[in-house]
Amino acid sequence: MVCDMELRTSPKPAGFVRSLHLDDPWLVGLMVLAFLLRLIFWIYTKRVWEDALITVLHSENFYNGLGLTHFRIDDPRPLHGFTSPISVLVPLIADRFHVGWGLSFQKLLSLFGGPVAVWFSYRLMREYVAPMSKAAAVLGAGYIALEHHQILWGMAGMETQLATVISLASIFYLLRGNIVAIGVTSGLCLLVRPDFVLWTAIAATVVAYTSYRKKTARPLLTFAGIVAVIYGPWLIFTTIYYGSPVPNTIVAKTLGYVGYWEVATSAAMFIRGTAVAFGRIFLPLEPVFGGNGTGFIPLIQGYWMAQLCLVVIVVGFIFELVRRRWQLWPVYVFAAACACFLAFRAPVIFGWYAVPLCALLALLLAKGVSDIAGMLPANSRSAMAWVVTVAYLASFAVVLPTTFRAERNIQELVENKVRKQIGLYLANTPVDTTIAGEPLGYVGYYSRRTYYDYPGLCSRKVTRWLQAHKYPRVWKTLQVYSYVRPDYLVLRKKEYGDFSSEPDGYFLKSDYHLEREFAVTPEDGKKLLHPEKNIDLDFLLLARNKRVTNTESQ
Repeated sequence: MVCDMELRTSPKPAGFVRSLHLDDPWLVGLMVLAFLLRLIFWIYTKRVWEDALITVLHSENFYNGLGLTHFRIDDPRPLHGFTSPISVLVPLIADRFHVGWGLSFQKLLSLFGGPVAVWFSYRLMREYVAPMSKAAAVLGAGYIALEHHQILWGMAGMETQLATVISLASIFYLLRGNIVAIGVTSGLCLLVRPDFVLWTAIAATVVAYTSYRKKTARPLLTFAGIVAVIYGPWLIFTTIYYGSPVPNTIVAKTLGYVGYWEVATSAAMFIRGTAVAFGRIFLPLEPVFGGNGTGFIPLIQGYWMAQLCLVVIVVGFIFELVRRRWQLWPVYVFAAACACFLAFRAPVIFGWYAVPLCALLALLLAKGVSDIAGMLPANSRSAMAWVVTVAYLASFAVVLPTTFRAERNIQELVENKVRKQIGLYLANTPVDTTIAGEPLGYVGYYSRRTYYDYPGLCSRKVTRWLQAHKYPRVWKTLQVYSYVRPDYLVLRKKEYGDFSSEPDGYFLKSDYHLEREFAVTPEDGKKLLHPEKNIDLDFLLLARNKRVTNTESQ
């Protein structure tokens, strides 16, 4: 079986450094590299991701007396407008001492979380995944240390880095057999990402089997008790405070986004959609850029490297089957389950969804490389493994100057000069002003006004309308805007062109007028990496005509 679990305390180690294996220069070097790259990214780019601002506004509103909710004036009950509990619990700690520190505290934990993720990945490789190959450990941990997106979203204020740390730690302790640590990390998995319930279920299965084999319920009861203590209070709180433990964001995405499987009219369309979905998940296994927020753009020709990586991972899995080794089956099952969940249940696969999974896949990739190298003559195995490791990690390292510069330019030229300015402009409107649009984070955070976003991440009014009009299963962005008729509409220039040409878009010209345009200048656009993939370069702020009353518009 996977491991021999028992309730125990480890004997006192001979020394702190040796107990943590910090006498290994490769491990220490990769941990330092992970820390320095994240620190440089933070200072150089000052990147803040759109969705991070949605969450921290909940925390700031809590201490400003509005409740743990996004800003709204037309809904008296707090709204659960964030998906990850940890993503708001972390800012709540810092905002308790000074409102506004929450975002920086999230980044600070990610800064230190990078080296911790490297430690767990390296020790996983050395102890369980490929113990005979130091090159494999360097490959797996090196990917986590320096791959751009392993850095980006955590250091841009999201919980992504913490999700990676927690998932790797839980896998490590499961393979080690420490039942208490398994329970703690499995409970944290439920707090950091909803889809990590898959890992908690896998861990529970392993613990249940251990209890069955040992003919005692103690391991399972201990595991279940710890998970309940960690996650139970959050379930109780959200049920009482919000009326449901299910985040409104999950409800909104389910109602407002349309998955390919819902519109496929043939088996061929379904297969193509499935292939595209899986491709989006695995692309960060090669050098790509996802900072524009519209998917991963290859930085080398084609996506052949990611496809090759998947082949190597499958080869490593075949080696496990042939050798009849079952120790790593929970890891392979978790990786497959996560990929299938994202491909078949997430209508839109945002880039940060794939980061923790790709961290795990990098370890399985390193194992596959080690297995393949093991087939070579003894005198060339190590050399081959090191050549692959150096070449693979170098492909990520050489693009970092380009991707870091790209993130800085996006922050300065798009986020600060366009979306942030829209929010600051609207902050000068009356407090009861209402806004509608798709980009919620910057505009909502800096305006502090009621925002009807599509698909209703932070708006019950929108999700209730979508619930009442969920068939046929198509995107209903324009129809939602027509229904809410806010004081201001924030539309991308292309959106306005598309919407105003539709029959349902008549109200855009009859009830609204252009008040201001916020756009990236052509000169600034040339400084962006693949600006054609960035949809946030040009926004129109439409103001509702004063002659149009609520009665007339409805």
